[in-house]
Amino acid sequence: MTILKLMENLKNARHPENIPAMERYMRDQFPYLGIKSPEMKLILKAFFQSGYRFKLEDAETLYQQREREYKYAACALLQRFQEELSSKDLDRILTLALTEPWWDTIDSIAPSVLGPMALREDAVRDRLRALALADSIWEKRIAILFQLKYKTNLDEALLEEILGKTRGTGEFFVDKAMGWILREYSKTRPEFVRDFLSRYPVSRLTEKEGSKYL
Repeated sequence: MTILKLMENLKNARHPENIPAMERYMRDQFPYLGIKSPEMKLILKAFFQSGYRFKLEDAETLYQQREREYKYAACALLQRFQEELSSKDLDRILTLALTEPWWDTIDSIAPSVLGPMALREDAVRDRLRALALADSIWEKRIAILFQLKYKTNLDEALLEEILGKTRGTGEFFVDKAMGWILREYSKTRPEFVRDFLSRYPVSRLTEKEGSKYL
């Protein structure tokens, strides 16, 4: 199955009755086709089982479409084939992540695409580390969350460095991301999270989220 056929299948699965609620949930920032998650998963499953061979250009083509479901399909494509990506693709992937960015796409790409890439290549890790000092809250969120799924592979010194640089912004999506990764890592090393929260002043949101399992 080609990427054009996937796009046709998504277009044909449009549900106008679902669109208003889905767009309201995302603060009316993006247009939707009205395809709910279970149906999206079935459409993508059929696509992946069709013998499709990955090309990064296909994710870029999906990202150029208006409706948000095409971007979700692009994120699924990147996740499915993340092992085929390397540092030479990093600029293009970051461009996608930062195209009409919001928590939905950032949180799909940062931990599940960029995270594995950073484990494989120090060059990727160093680029993502530098995003902690970026002006964009979404670049900061990428820097915070790319280690989200690392568990025992998480670099504590790096996380402490990144959180030290991103705390104090007063931005909800930054503070929430900080709390999220601390909460997740507390399942692996609660003593690290407890120590971090005792030494660094953070927002109430970050502290509440990060200390949930302590």
